[in-house]
Amino acid sequence: MNDQRCAPLVGMALTALLTVATAAALAQPTLTSNDLPQGGQAYLRANAVPPLLADIETEGPGLTWDFSTLISTGTQETEYFPMSAASFTTQFIFSSADHFTAFELPDLGIENPLPFSGATTYHEFGSSAYRIIGLGITTDFVDLPVIYEDDEELLPLPLTYGATLDGTSAFEVDLPELLFYGTEQVTNIAVDAWGTLILPGATYECLRVRRTIAAQDSVNLPAAELGFSLPREGTTYEWYAAGEGMPVLSVQMLAGIPTGCQYKPGEDEVIGVEEWNAPSYAITPNPAHLGQDLLLDGIAESPSDIVVRDAAGRVWLDAVLEVEEGRMLVPSAAWPAGVYLVSVAGAPATRCIIR
Repeated sequence: MNDQRCAPLVGMALTALLTVATAAALAQPTLTSNDLPQGGQAYLRANAVPPLLADIETEGPGLTWDFSTLISTGTQETEYFPMSAASFTTQFIFSSADHFTAFELPDLGIENPLPFSGATTYHEFGSSAYRIIGLGITTDFVDLPVIYEDDEELLPLPLTYGATLDGTSAFEVDLPELLFYGTEQVTNIAVDAWGTLILPGATYECLRVRRTIAAQDSVNLPAAELGFSLPREGTTYEWYAAGEGMPVLSVQMLAGIPTGCQYKPGEDEVIGVEEWNAPSYAITPNPAHLGQDLLLDGIAESPSDIVVRDAAGRVWLDAVLEVEEGRMLVPSAAWPAGVYLVSVAGAPATRCIIR
């Protein structure tokens, strides 16, 4: 009789234990390459001032991070392009890459800088890590592919709590009589926490990645008679959620103090001027090949002011162009390869690439 009475209690206890174990397993995510940036996708992130008193560095399982009070100071979009959009030569050189993305070269503070118009990095999903395998630097003279001597590991794959990845990376850009730029970097990556992240517009179940770098950059510009070596170091915390591509939150740290922050804004958030003055036009083709003109579709007013700058800030077009049935043809066939920012009627600029 006692055994019969105990049996339901034992069953209930086992059921409760299984329920708790199942909930714990569901709460701790495991992410794959499908959850990271994908070619053909663009990701919107908002900049914000990081809260100085937030508990950012605590590690462990089942944490809760409350960043619901973040206030956007502006948004930016990062687009990842499929390798099919790259030139044939680039596809051949970086044949193992899955996608590429453009970025602006840093301002070296030189009065007469070299005519760089942009750069791209080429990313690969390897069997054990997501990494950068090379970059392309575009100048007015040459579109230069740079293969990393030592690939830069970005994340371990799959992404699971407790995973670590220690790596080194190095590459050199050598344009005789114009530029030498070399970098060597040591990176320590750890998936050091998981839990619930509360942002102003949504709540996510996340894996948190701590990324610490120590790097040394060497620059020599013969024409400017300038050469220097610059150390870089810092720690970035990144929160990754299933299917979100880029981190839904990243916080940059220097000497234990948060210095920068980006997060995924909610659909209903007011993001500064972009909420009411966002560009409604589309640029095609994008990326474009050398010699192609651009077509802007969705222009509301005719004629319209258009300003086009490259990544170095140089103006390539400042004009008033006619619009027919909402479309504007932009004469860009003579422009060199590079990254351009296109602004119509004073709206926030949209990025396009010519390769």
